Amino acid sequence: MADDDVPPQPVWEGPIDEDGKPNGQGKMEYPPPPMDEEDEDEKPGDKFEGTMIHGVRQGKGTYTWSNGAIYTGEYVDNKKHGKGKMVFPDKGVYDGDWVEDVMQGSGTFTYPSGDVYQGEFLGGKRHGKGMYHYKAACCQLVGDWAEGQFTYGRWIFKDGSMFMGKFGESKPTSGSYYYSTSSLVQEGHFLKDGTWVGHRDPVIGKEFMTA
Repeated sequence: MADDDVPPQPVWEGPIDEDGKPNGQGKMEYPPPPMDEEDEDEKPGDKFEGTMIHGVRQGKGTYTWSNGAIYTGEYVDNKKHGKGKMVFPDKGVYDGDWVEDVMQGSGTFTYPSGDVYQGEFLGGKRHGKGMYHYKAACCQLVGDWAEGQFTYGRWIFKDGSMFMGKFGESKPTSGSYYYSTSSLVQEGHFLKDGTWVGHRDPVIGKEFMTA
């Protein structure tokens, strides 16, 4: 094979072990990705700055992808594992727990829209107890999540009114509605078009404090 045919190799700046592998604190620059037909300029390669043990990312470090994504946090065996912050290419940001490259545990995800979810994750999805704040509508979902969907809890509106009950595919189905202006509570359900149907006349009640 001619020298020109040898693929570009990562470049490490830092200490190495007896086998020539990165071993300690340093910087790694990876070759740039192949250019697409629509690319006018060559994209930069990925970069890692942190600790490598015998050629494997371990401990704390920062990895910057060619697409603009950035992870700063803990690594175990080359995988994001422990506490870390990930800025995605669309500028969404997750800050929290990781398990083998997957968002899992407790964390906060700030979406490009400005919406924010704070709570538990499992397998990269909202799962467990959590709060989702909708920036545009200025309302919140607080309660239980499963496989990324809201299943039970409070839907709190800007004026202080709220619904507490069951949800299907993150849409309210049945429960109780609290009217903040009158302090009345009414049990009922939502139709598919979003219309609220009361089961009986409203009664004096209190706002729902827990899901």
